[in-house]
Amino acid sequence: MDNSNRRMSPSEIKKQLAKSNSTIGEMIRFVFGSVLKRRGLVILNVCLLIIMAGLNFMMPQFTKNIIDHALPQNNHYELYSNVIWLLTTTIILGIITFFSTYMMQILSQRAITDLRIKTYNYILKQDYAFFQDTKTGDLMVRLTSDISNLQMLISTNTFSIIGNIFTFVVVLTFLFIQNWHLALLVTITFPILFVTIRFFRSRIRESYSNVRYAQSKINNQLQATLTEIELIKSYTSEDLETDKFEAIANESNDYSLTATKWQAIFQPLIVLINTIGTAIVLLFGSLFVMNGTMTIGDLVAYIAYVAMLQDPIRSFSMLMNVFQTAQVSYDRIKDILSYRPTILEMQEPVAFPKPLKEGIILQQVTFQYATPTNPALKHVSLTIPNGKTTALVGRSGSGKSTLIKLLTRMYDRSDGSLTFDGIDIKSFSLTDLRHNIAVVSQDVTIVDGSIADNIMYGTENVSHAAIWQAAKQADIANFIKELPDQLDTEVGERGVKLSGGQKQRLSIARALLKNAPIVILDEATAALDNESEKAIQHALDNLMVAKTAIVIAHRLSTIHKADQIIVMNAGEVAEVGTHQSLLADNGIYRHLYDAQFE
Repeated sequence: MDNSNRRMSPSEIKKQLAKSNSTIGEMIRFVFGSVLKRRGLVILNVCLLIIMAGLNFMMPQFTKNIIDHALPQNNHYELYSNVIWLLTTTIILGIITFFSTYMMQILSQRAITDLRIKTYNYILKQDYAFFQDTKTGDLMVRLTSDISNLQMLISTNTFSIIGNIFTFVVVLTFLFIQNWHLALLVTITFPILFVTIRFFRSRIRESYSNVRYAQSKINNQLQATLTEIELIKSYTSEDLETDKFEAIANESNDYSLTATKWQAIFQPLIVLINTIGTAIVLLFGSLFVMNGTMTIGDLVAYIAYVAMLQDPIRSFSMLMNVFQTAQVSYDRIKDILSYRPTILEMQEPVAFPKPLKEGIILQQVTFQYATPTNPALKHVSLTIPNGKTTALVGRSGSGKSTLIKLLTRMYDRSDGSLTFDGIDIKSFSLTDLRHNIAVVSQDVTIVDGSIADNIMYGTENVSHAAIWQAAKQADIANFIKELPDQLDTEVGERGVKLSGGQKQRLSIARALLKNAPIVILDEATAALDNESEKAIQHALDNLMVAKTAIVIAHRLSTIHKADQIIVMNAGEVAEVGTHQSLLADNGIYRHLYDAQFE
C-alpha cells in the first residue's frame, strides 16, 4: 500500500504545529527578510539613527559649558550661544526623529503586509485535511495577533538599537577617557543587568506563550458559538456555553497575570540596577569634585552620559520583552509555514483531456483515514462513462463522499489506480483538474457579497449577460429581477437573507457558469422539502446536459433516469446497474428503495 500521500492524523498535525525552539537570530532573519527588500530606506534610516546618536552625545556638552565657563566667568555670550546651540540641536534632532519614525513605519507596514499575505496564501494552499484538523480560531490568531506582534520588531525602538550600540561604545570610551576610575565603577552594574535579563528572559517567553495559547482557545470558542448560534438558541444552551467561555476566559486571565507578574518584577529591577549606577557616579563623582579632580560641569555631564549609557541597556531590556512576545508569535507562524502538503503536483503536469472519451476509471482503489482502523474505501473498481449520469447510493458511511473527495483530489488514494481517459489523476495540476469539475453539494457555501459575486465566484472575465443566462438556467432569474438591486443585492453573511432553495439555485447557477465537463451533485437536494426539490430538479437537469454527471443520491426517487447506479456498502462496490435491473436483483438497492417508500 502506498502511504506517501496518506492523510496526516490530527496528532501528527499537532506535532507539526507544536512549540518550536527557534532562536532570536532566526526570527530576525525571517522578519527582516522582507525589510531588506527595501535596502535604500534601511540604509538611510540607519544613517539618521547614527546622526541622532551623535546629536544626543553633543547635548550634555552645552550644559557643561554653561556650568563651567559661562556662569563662573559671568559670560553672557557663552551662556546665550550654548542655549541657542542646545535649542537648535534639539530642533534638528526632532526633525530627524520625525523622518526616521515615518520611514520606519513605512518599512514596518510594508514588511508586515507582505508577511501577512504570504502566510494567508500559504494557509489557503494547504490540503483539505489540514483545515479539518486545525482550529479556525487558532489560524485567525496566527494571521492577526501573532503577525501584529512581529510588527513590533520592525519599529523605531528596534532599529534604534543600532544608534544605541553606537552611543554605548562612544559614550563608554569617552567616560573612560574622562575618568577611568568612575567608568570602571559604573561598569560593575553591567554583569548584574546581563544576568537579570537572562534570568527573566525564558520565564517571560513561557508566560507569553501560554497567553497566546489561551487567546487561541478564546477565538476558537467564539468562532464555534457564533457560527452555531441557531443550535444554541434551539437547545437554550446559552448558560452552558457561557460557562465554557468563562472557564477559558479565566484560564487566559491566569496566564496573563503570570506574564504581568514577571514583567512587574523585571522592570523595577532594571530601574534599580540603573539607579545603583547613577548613585555610584553621584557618590564618587562628588568626592572627586571635592578633591578638585573634577568640575561640577564635568560631574553633571558625566551623570548625563551615564544616563545615556544606561538608556541603551534599558532599551535593550525592554526590547527583550518585545522579542520574547514576538518569538512566541514567530514560533506559531513558523509552525504554519513548516507544514508541508501531502497532495503534491507533478513538476510537468499533463493537460486535462478535453473532451473526455473513455471516462473515469477506478481500479482496486483503497483509501484509509489516519485514525480509523478500517479503510473508508476497499479495493473499489468502477467506471464512470463520459457523457452519462452515474449515481452513487448507499447507507451513511458507505464511502460515497470519500469517493468524491478522491475524484477532486481533496485526498489521494492509498492504493490502486484512478484515471481520466487512462491518465493518472496525479498527472494533472490541481488547478486544471478542479477547473474541469463543478461540485454542487448539500452544504451550500455562500460568500458575503452580492448575488452576482456568488454566481461568478471562481470564474474570471464573466459578462453580465452570461450571469443572467446562468441564473435563468438555474431558475432563479425571476427571483433576482424582483429584488430592488437585482444582481447587486447583498446576500448577507453565509446568505442569511436567502432561503435554502434560493441558496441552492445560486450554487447551481455558479456551476452552470463554470461550464465544467464533469458535474458532481453531492446530495444537492437532501436538505430541501419535496416541493423545493421538484422545483430545483429542473435546474439540475439543465446543469447536467451533455456532461459527465456523478450524483450522490439520498432520495432514490431522483435517480430513476440515471444511466448507471453504483451501490456502495461498507467502502466497497456492492451492486452496479440501472434502476430497473437493481430492483429486479432484489439486493441492497431494493432494500434501500423499499425502505424509503414504506
